[in-house]
Amino acid sequence: SSCPGRGASDLHFEVGQRIHGYRVESIQSVPELCLTAYRLIYEKNGAEHLHIARDDSNNVFGVTFRTTPEDSTGVAHILEHLALCGSRRYPVRDPFMKMLTRSLSTFMNAFTGCDYTMYPFSTQNPKDFYNLMSIYLDAVFYPRLRYLDFLQEGWRLEHSNVEDDKSPLIFKGVVFNEMKGVFSSPSSIYTRQLINKLFPDNIYRNDSGGDPLDIPDLTYEQLKQFHSRHYHPSNARFFTYGNFPLEKHLEAIGKVIEQFDCDESLRQISRISDQHSWVQHQRIKLRCQNDPLAPFPDRQTTASVAWMLESLQDVQENFTLSILCTLLMDGPNSPFYQALIDSGLGSDYSPFSGYNNFTKQSLFSIGLQGISKDQCGAVLKAIDMALMDSYTEGFPQERID
Repeated sequence: SSCPGRGASDLHFEVGQRIHGYRVESIQSVPELCLTAYRLIYEKNGAEHLHIARDDSNNVFGVTFRTTPEDSTGVAHILEHLALCGSRRYPVRDPFMKMLTRSLSTFMNAFTGCDYTMYPFSTQNPKDFYNLMSIYLDAVFYPRLRYLDFLQEGWRLEHSNVEDDKSPLIFKGVVFNEMKGVFSSPSSIYTRQLINKLFPDNIYRNDSGGDPLDIPDLTYEQLKQFHSRHYHPSNARFFTYGNFPLEKHLEAIGKVIEQFDCDESLRQISRISDQHSWVQHQRIKLRCQNDPLAPFPDRQTTASVAWMLESLQDVQENFTLSILCTLLMDGPNSPFYQALIDSGLGSDYSPFSGYNNFTKQSLFSIGLQGISKDQCGAVLKAIDMALMDSYTEGFPQERID
């Protein structure tokens, strides 16, 4: 099959070429996906840009910052909310929500990962694209970060009855209440603790979304300092995709980030250290509230095994591992499905089961939920046996194909 032609404006770039303050670092064509990838660097401050040129009218923009949490106060999550509460050029209370009703966008959002914060949108309309880009760039680099917004979005103490100053004081806040909901879910607690315990020596031991017990430790000054250390072009990655001309993207972004000088120390501050391999395995026991609506109240235990795998920089090894993990657990003919589900030991795989690559080093987890307390040993034994059988017998060729 042949790919539709790309716009001529994206065909004249060459490696080493300079345009609007950027230098083209590499150009790679991927004919199987009908695209060409351009990687550029803004020379003044080191901001990196990846553009995917493809004959697709749904164009995407995103800016991402590496926001590594030093604690579980949720500062990156709260800052994501505050960045969208008005900026220097758009000093309205909530430009993001106002644009939802005015924009022709096909997607608009912002989210905080365990080591990054991303602000993406997509639209098919060029005028809408550059309007949204202007709002997003001003929001991340020049947010107002008002104290009242910090109290509203982060945390505050408030009387349970605001009209009665004798009523008890309680914690409130958009992110605080959001994370209270997250931490009330047994599966969410299990997943977050699994990641925290598997990486005890680097930033993944912290919760970037915020632990409700730790969020009130965050101060307004700490939030502003976090913004100045992380929301900088030297610590940013820009991404664009679609059939709009790259040259115009670079010109629009360059006009905003040209105000910033290079600061290599910011990359060092946000750098993520590797988790060293353990000498031996560890067993962790977690407790949480039972689900009162569970169909079998005496079968609310979950047991699983998790392994830290390889650095994501080893693309080939991780690609191989993802295929291996799929062979082990996907489908009714897979070894883990037969050993854990078909055997009737439990009701379903444990939360977060499977291959995951959103941490610097990938991981694999497998286990069962909906078991009784005395079945944990049987589950772990079944996992060991399934792994050993797969190692000795291999996989049928038709499943690999």
